[in-house]
Amino acid sequence: MTIRMRFPIALSILALLGFSAFSSTASAAPPVGRDGKIHACYKAKGKGKGTLRLVRNGKVRCPRKWKKVSWNAGGFTTPIGAPGAKGDQGPEGKQGVPGVEGNVVVKELEDKVSELLTRIEGLEDLIPAVQSLCTQAETLTGQVNAVETAVSGLGLNAVLTTLGGILEIPTLPGSLLSFSCPN
Repeated sequence: MTIRMRFPIALSILALLGFSAFSSTASAAPPVGRDGKIHACYKAKGKGKGTLRLVRNGKVRCPRKWKKVSWNAGGFTTPIGAPGAKGDQGPEGKQGVPGVEGNVVVKELEDKVSELLTRIEGLEDLIPAVQSLCTQAETLTGQVNAVETAVSGLGLNAVLTTLGGILEIPTLPGSLLSFSCPN
């Protein structure tokens, strides 16, 4: 069994990646020797075990605790095999649950919109009543302010005090602010 068969494929891939990095620089020697192989030294023992260093050719001696390795740069070419037989069709998958969750959400939203529309229609029915109350409020404000003006000039408390204080009239509030209906 040769040395190159003992190393895992991952190590070879790592080495190729390293070679491609070194081969991209202008001053680096190409990693493939004249014999069509890539040569390297592999640290087999001690600290840094597994380290791989490229060497120029197969004549270079590796240091102690290092082993010389090489592999074909082009890889092995083999004829393409015949296509395999078609596999059996797998079992049919289970039917998924139809969008129940989505339908529930849509139904809830439709119900909310319907409820809001009913409320709005109820409010629209109140508009004539609100307008009538608003008009009456304007009239009442004017009338209350007129009564306040008339009564404030009478000074009935002084008259009632002379009669023995049987009845005391409270002080009337000031005029109400003018009221106008919103448009």
